[in-house]
Amino acid sequence: MSFEPAGTAMAIGSLPYTDPQEAVDVTLKYLWDCPTWPQLPNRDFRENMYAQYSEGLPGIVVDSERRKVYCDTTGDLLQEIEAVYQAYLDEDYSKFGISPDYAAGLYAFADRVQSEGRTYPILKGQVTGPVSFGLTVLDENNRPILYNDDLAGAMLKLLNLKARWMEAFLRETGAGEDVLIFFDEPYLVSVGSALVAVSPEQVVDYIKECAEGLTCLTGSHCCGNTDWTWLFQSGLDVVNFDAYQYMESMALYPGELAKFLEDGGTLAWGIVPNNEHILEETADSLVALFEEGVKLLASRGVDPELLRERATITPACGLEGVSGELAAKAYELTAAVAALLRGEE
Repeated sequence: MSFEPAGTAMAIGSLPYTDPQEAVDVTLKYLWDCPTWPQLPNRDFRENMYAQYSEGLPGIVVDSERRKVYCDTTGDLLQEIEAVYQAYLDEDYSKFGISPDYAAGLYAFADRVQSEGRTYPILKGQVTGPVSFGLTVLDENNRPILYNDDLAGAMLKLLNLKARWMEAFLRETGAGEDVLIFFDEPYLVSVGSALVAVSPEQVVDYIKECAEGLTCLTGSHCCGNTDWTWLFQSGLDVVNFDAYQYMESMALYPGELAKFLEDGGTLAWGIVPNNEHILEETADSLVALFEEGVKLLASRGVDPELLRERATITPACGLEGVSGELAAKAYELTAAVAALLRGEE
């Protein structure tokens, strides 16, 4: 499966609003082809990208007052771990969904698109990726749970169950011709450093395991420099990069990118800034930046027409750190850039 046609506008997910209805209003005003349900970490700590997908993880503690999420491994977690594995074996994702307190934006979004009576080409959701989740959520000794074999195994199964549940939840709205689930991986920027004991092979295997069993489109987002080969090899349909600040990082992997696109993959260009630079840009200036990127990648041997055909447009990263006004402006620019690339005024 792949995106058709090119020039789709979509988003990473997080927004600065605390009112779910306002977040949905802004989303559906601008993202007509691929609306993304809004994550609202400023509304409640439980919507933080690590707390949001933690329900059901063995030993999990979500401390909203201290804004901390961690696993307490001092007790016997065997029964909880077995419960996750059993649900995974039974393909019973219903036991490990995301509750409204942890994703008010998701439920408001689903209710709205279901009640509208229209159909969108794609409904997009997102789950925190296994590398980022496993390296950020720690145990009581501040050790990443990714380094605890028992917890890491349960975490991978749990994230898979969350993704399957989300696909089903979005499909049940009846408002999308298809669904796209992203695995957000900001921590990939640290893989390969001396401080992170994760191999490239593990990155690929972890993402593949989390996406196993999904029948929808799949993708991943990383907002910095990384080895893009890992995501190209993970069996994903869409790879999203920060094209506003890190265009050159993608140019380091022209052969791998070309093969990904030739095989039907989609490159999502995070060309719209997610900070105060939003006010300095226009749709025309960002289209010019996109064309500079196409020229750069073409100079390394990637087919420029394929780059245009297999491109979608997003903000560079999440927007929870800007004002509501700037977030709306970012979505407006995203839609405008996508429209210009489709040849629309």
